[in-house]
Amino acid sequence: MPKIVDHEERRRALAEALWRVIARSGPQTVSIRTVAAEAGLSSGALRHYFQTREELLVFALDLSEERVVRRMREHSRDQDPDATVVERAAGFAEHMLPLDEIRRAEYRVWEATGIIGERDPRLEERWNQQRGLYRQLVGALGGLPRLDDPARTHPDPWLEDWASFLHTFVDGLSLQIMVNPDQVPPDTARARLRAFLTHVESSRR
Repeated sequence: MPKIVDHEERRRALAEALWRVIARSGPQTVSIRTVAAEAGLSSGALRHYFQTREELLVFALDLSEERVVRRMREHSRDQDPDATVVERAAGFAEHMLPLDEIRRAEYRVWEATGIIGERDPRLEERWNQQRGLYRQLVGALGGLPRLDDPARTHPDPWLEDWASFLHTFVDGLSLQIMVNPDQVPPDTARARLRAFLTHVESSRR
């Protein structure tokens, strides 16, 4: 009898292989050949699922997003109800920082945005989702009502300015963690993040 292929299982195996290639060598090494070899498949077999390198990288970005969103939901469920607003905001923002091996691998996946650029069909959506997170965090720090649609520009210029600053700060801090981990170890990064969030909170008073 012909072998029955579980396509969902195959996609999961390809996702894990893709993740290992990126975590080990970065998104610039992703290709049909390297991912197929990592998964123990022929290039032809992999092309049943992904036709191009760009499709592989978009798939990796989607997978990274899913992981981050899942962790944030778990964090929201498990967070300490007695924590300060700065500590709660920091807990969410930390999921965007490469503070451990898993998040370092996710950061390397996000380097793929610089490779595929506008060929990512969800480029604008990804950007709006990230900015929406920072709007929510800044709104909480300022004691503002929960945003109905955080992906949209907020009418309060204080919130918009600080959401932009926080977005830039986290991106820059992430890069420092990756390129100079001796100077910016996890504890230092966490302290800097909390200092910045404290400054955001105090600016609203």
